[in-house]
Amino acid sequence: MNERIMILGASFDQIPMIAKANAMGLYVIAVDGNPQAPGFSIADETHTIEVMETDRILALAQKRKIDGITTMVSNLGMRTVAEVSKVLGLTAIAPDAAKMATDKTIIKSELEKAGVPVPVGLQVSTSDEALEKADQFTFPVIVKPADGTKGRGIARADDAQTLHRAVENALTFSPGRTIVIEELIEGPTVGAEGLVIDGTFQPVLLTDKFNTEPPHFVTLGLTTPSNLPKDVQKRVGDTAARVAETLGMTTGAGHIDMVIDTDGTPKVIDVGPRLASGPVIFDFALNLMGVDMIQSVIRMALGQKVTLSPSWNGEYGCSRFLSAATPGCMYNIDFPSINGDFSFYPYKVLGQPVTEPESDTDRIGCITITATTYEAAIQKADALLAKTQVDILA
Repeated sequence: MNERIMILGASFDQIPMIAKANAMGLYVIAVDGNPQAPGFSIADETHTIEVMETDRILALAQKRKIDGITTMVSNLGMRTVAEVSKVLGLTAIAPDAAKMATDKTIIKSELEKAGVPVPVGLQVSTSDEALEKADQFTFPVIVKPADGTKGRGIARADDAQTLHRAVENALTFSPGRTIVIEELIEGPTVGAEGLVIDGTFQPVLLTDKFNTEPPHFVTLGLTTPSNLPKDVQKRVGDTAARVAETLGMTTGAGHIDMVIDTDGTPKVIDVGPRLASGPVIFDFALNLMGVDMIQSVIRMALGQKVTLSPSWNGEYGCSRFLSAATPGCMYNIDFPSINGDFSFYPYKVLGQPVTEPESDTDRIGCITITATTYEAAIQKADALLAKTQVDILA
């Protein structure tokens, strides 16, 4: 019988992992709280269970005698992955590490104690508490749910009034009702995408990210490999390794975002003990660097040995996320005729309601394109995005 892999989450972001497991000849058991999750259509077996319902998922895993459990992009799902793996003797990070690496307050505390640079900040549980502590920070600030995912509830606050609104909104996306408020650093954002093999974080790609204007901070696209100075890139890689070690990320993947301060210091702003969402993993890592990160994570979950040998092909990849200019129902997408190939990865289907981007979940889809220079990749991607027509019925 084929080995059985349980994958937590079956949204559009999870489909690449389900498809890869299929291609590896595994028996795929997909779990998602949405009975209409699009990834269910390509799994061998499906179950409608929320990824944080650990006891139910453990009972199912025991009954189905799984050989491994993982997720592609679900931060909170990693807590269930860790708990189930511990009970069944499977390969994953420890439950306490999963808790640390998916709670922004714990991440900040542990990294500060280890001397890893992070933005100055504090935590609150209510908007009133935030206003009471307003004299402890300088506006503008960033407000984040401590245990939020997919960029939900992240916003900039420039004064007491916007701080109150931002905290109230962030609380709706925090299961633990805890909010992080931290200094706003006006510098470039870079993502370190890598695998943790034998307890050591090994970077595969560094990505330069482009975000929406305030108040929300939604990634609109990225370019990779990074164009940051080589010494800064080395500091980013070294910092990512320290993050993984400090938080107990001993196996699997690491998705670590940093902002570069004016003195060139990378400061950690987000951590995920899992793969990044979007084509940076299933397109750029594979096609530019020759590293199948998804297959590697699946193999590690099955207890198999993985080695890493990235080899850059000399090209640059650029992605741009499609989003709605106005809320409504999306009924058509027209792409222009261009010289050169591009790829489009949908996150929503025609007929679905769409809205302006306030989090990663509002993305319609992603365009990717490659070029022989960093600048050319950006120019081609921006030109393609500008000419792409998304028709919305208000």
